[in-house]
Amino acid sequence: MTDPRTQVLTLLLDKGQETLAFPLESLWQDIADRGPAGEDRLARTLAGQFLAGEETTAVVCEALATRLPHALARDCLALQAEEEHRHAELYRRYLAKSGSKSTVGGVGYDPASEVGPGLLSPARDAILAWRGPPEAVLLAVQVIIEGEALAFQETARRFTHCHRFDALSHTIARDEARHVAFGRVYLPNALQHLTRRERAEIHSWLRGLWFACMERLPQVGALPWASGPLARHWARAWAARRWSHWEAQLALLGISPSATHPTHAANDPAP
Repeated sequence: MTDPRTQVLTLLLDKGQETLAFPLESLWQDIADRGPAGEDRLARTLAGQFLAGEETTAVVCEALATRLPHALARDCLALQAEEEHRHAELYRRYLAKSGSKSTVGGVGYDPASEVGPGLLSPARDAILAWRGPPEAVLLAVQVIIEGEALAFQETARRFTHCHRFDALSHTIARDEARHVAFGRVYLPNALQHLTRRERAEIHSWLRGLWFACMERLPQVGALPWASGPLARHWARAWAARRWSHWEAQLALLGISPSATHPTHAANDPAP
């Protein structure tokens, strides 16, 4: 009999393959038909940052897919990499349609040239250099990066007024929700073999990744005052609050400074 984890991973994989089968041209046309893009500097800046984030996540998923022992998990990550590349292309089309180049690195930055201060650049470098348990990278990507992106997609829609950006955000959020679900299904069982020392080291590594990225937050602001002292103070306070949230999520998986075992191990879907 197939175990519950395998069943759910199979369903997620099938759903992802079904989504990828829908032609990109048709998907983009549905977004473009939502009306004029309008003059929304914030939406363009966010699109530029999301573009850089999608490209970073794609590279990480491709690198990690070969390191996982579970065949279905490897397939899910390989599929996710394809989806991230697809998302990046949608953001490129959005930026082109809105009459702007990528705003990563500042308004008018050319995405074809060297990428500017992308928020996730420190995470990409550290993740690709990581030689410890691959589950640490899954925690970084599937729990924190994808989870934060999913939450921020919703926030971004409340502060922008571009109908095309709204449609694009909803489209991509559906895929990101599936990526987060993959982490929730696969990780509890996969983390069981980690030692107490590995758990503590992974917690420290993830914390370092988070704050290294969040230090760049004022640099990628969409408004002139975003890099001022008040903005930097707000960014530090916000980063600390959000880290408390993610630290609590990690603790449920047994990843904490005290290197405890998962408090919700009984909820693991695997037998």
